[in-house]
Amino acid sequence: MLDAAHFTQPEWLSYVKTQPDARFYVGGKRDGTLSGTDVDGSRGYTDAPGLSGAASRATLNIQAAFYPSAWRARELFTYDLPVLWPRHFADVSQRFFDAGSDVRDRVLDRAGVRYRILPQWRAGNRVPLAPIPQFHESFLFDFGDAPADRVSIVPSAQLVPQVQAQIEALFKDGWDSREIVLVDRVTSPAGTRGKPVEPYARIVADSPNHVVVEAGVSALDGYLVFLDSYSEDWRLTVDGQHAVLARANGLWRAVRLPPGHHRLEFHYRPRALAIGGAISLGAILCIAGLLVLDARRRQPSLPRSAVAA
Repeated sequence: MLDAAHFTQPEWLSYVKTQPDARFYVGGKRDGTLSGTDVDGSRGYTDAPGLSGAASRATLNIQAAFYPSAWRARELFTYDLPVLWPRHFADVSQRFFDAGSDVRDRVLDRAGVRYRILPQWRAGNRVPLAPIPQFHESFLFDFGDAPADRVSIVPSAQLVPQVQAQIEALFKDGWDSREIVLVDRVTSPAGTRGKPVEPYARIVADSPNHVVVEAGVSALDGYLVFLDSYSEDWRLTVDGQHAVLARANGLWRAVRLPPGHHRLEFHYRPRALAIGGAISLGAILCIAGLLVLDARRRQPSLPRSAVAA
């Protein structure tokens, strides 16, 4: 039995939540465990004051934010529901943990990971925001403007149809994700063409199944890049018109926009749910039909003499 106060939101997470669109990363957290040998991990972990054994490990799990969705926080490699990871996300995760520091930093920047829990030597000259309880030598750091924004306008695109090739490029040097987005298809600009404006993108409504983005594009077409998971079950409208989403940089979403101001609405409508609902409705109608038919069969029939009369 533990005091429930041990399971409240970690204090360091309050810094992260000041920027709700920013992701965080806990160095050393991998495969549902904390590794003291990981290049980004603390080389040791301590017991919580007054606790030991399983009780201390439980509080350590809280400080490592193994359940970030409970606090509505955005983590890059989350372990809330690992069995639901898309295969491509699992590939990126495994490749990331096999990589060295330079490659990891490149991926974290491209994935929009602003807040990172790391040992001081991995953070360079950055000043820690907060120590992490029970982590022997790790602190929370703010990497500021180095990471990409969750939603942004990128001026050009490169066609890379194969998902695996996009993932390979995600880890390699040689291209600036702020200037070029890798897409799996070439599409026509979506939405109403207007007067060129200074490029911008901002999220104005955000829920698990519905996101609204306002964006502006300059004289040339641009790509709105949204660093949330790609799925064919996301539906998109731009200025009220249906638009085609492209897979971007291996894991995320992009759509080509013409000059002007635009309103984009993302709706999550899983086809599996619709198919399952249709099958269930069909099954219910069949059962209802069988029950009616059975009821009619059970009704007593009148004698022929009574029918004649």
